[in-house]
Amino acid sequence: MIPKTPFQTCVLAVLALSLTPACALPLITEFMADNETTLADEDGIFSDWIEIHNPDATPVNLSGWTLTDKATSPAKWIFPAVTLEPGGFIVVFASGKNRTVPGAELHTNFSLAAGGEYLALLAPGGGIANQFSPEYPAQDTDKSSGSARPPSS
Repeated sequence: MIPKTPFQTCVLAVLALSLTPACALPLITEFMADNETTLADEDGIFSDWIEIHNPDATPVNLSGWTLTDKATSPAKWIFPAVTLEPGGFIVVFASGKNRTVPGAELHTNFSLAAGGEYLALLAPGGGIANQFSPEYPAQDTDKSSGSARPPSS
């Protein structure tokens, strides 16, 4: 079978070689579930937000990738056709506004719970790129959480 998605290609390379992947998947590097004064969206609202990073040396088209706050609903919010450049970052507001216009601010159809909940980024087809499971811990106001960010170039 020939892999059809970057996620499948990367996973198969890792399984076949049992080495560090030759490709890197986009991942959630940071999120804020209780944003009161840190980052306003285009409406001037301080919505929750999720930062996605492409650690790979090649661009990634996020079309079909998903974000979710429910493990039982992996395709809760689907990315439109936006490209994340090599080493690039994109912020998606978790506002409940459900905005998916490429080139404009992106907004999920869900908000994040300050008290903690499941959060995941999934590849097309449902493979988990990364997740906070069973849930991330309770969040402090205006303090972000996440995985370690890669060093700046």
